[in-house]
Amino acid sequence: MTGETLIDPAACIGQNVTIGHAVRIYGNVEIGDGCKIGDFSVIGCPAMAKGLPYLKLGPRATIRSHAVIYEGSTIGPELEAGHHVVIREGTVIGENLRIGNLSDIEGNCKIGDFVRMHAYAHIGKGSVVGDFVWIFSLTTLMNDPLPPSHLFEPVTVGDMAIICVNAQCLPGAIIGRGALIASGAVAQGDIPPGVIVTGAAGEVAGPVRLMLHLPTRTKHPWPRHFTDAYPDRTHERIRTLAAEINEEAAHFQARTKA
Repeated sequence: MTGETLIDPAACIGQNVTIGHAVRIYGNVEIGDGCKIGDFSVIGCPAMAKGLPYLKLGPRATIRSHAVIYEGSTIGPELEAGHHVVIREGTVIGENLRIGNLSDIEGNCKIGDFVRMHAYAHIGKGSVVGDFVWIFSLTTLMNDPLPPSHLFEPVTVGDMAIICVNAQCLPGAIIGRGALIASGAVAQGDIPPGVIVTGAAGEVAGPVRLMLHLPTRTKHPWPRHFTDAYPDRTHERIRTLAAEINEEAAHFQARTKA
């Protein structure tokens, strides 16, 4: 192994922080208590833009090897970042984001609380992602409707939405709360709350509440069967949010039938 850990004296590092081999920490950084930073990571990487604020990394983060986190972002407590993760500048992240290996958040994004991003997820610049969202592997949130151009139409993902493996979200897509974008589907336009989107044409196939795993009789939406994957203190918040989304979805379906 080569290289050495370099920590700028101006960096503000909390208590009980563990720093691995060959880590680079720049001076424009505030690291909260109890963080663990893996080998060969870069924290506070300078961006091209000038005058950005400090990177604020919340307490109890776990950052695995070869991660790069740029200056100018604010990250809430208990970040869990996989290997080779990149988080660009100007991003605001809530509590307990889990972001998988080789995923990237391309700057000026807003990410809510308890978001789950699996490996190889690409979150385009300017994306807005709500609370309790699931974004699975090989998913792309785009922002350029005529690439390459200077046009800019980021994706918005509502609370509790699920974007399945290899789904693609086209520029400007607004994914309603509690919607499910099926594996391989293309999400575009304004997607209602609590619906399933399928296929390359992004067709609405019906309400999520009708989804059923036949062998086990397990029903969607996921708060029916997966709330226990979150801390106990979030359960009431999840139930309240799920009830709001169910009401929104019911109102939408009633309007479309009228």
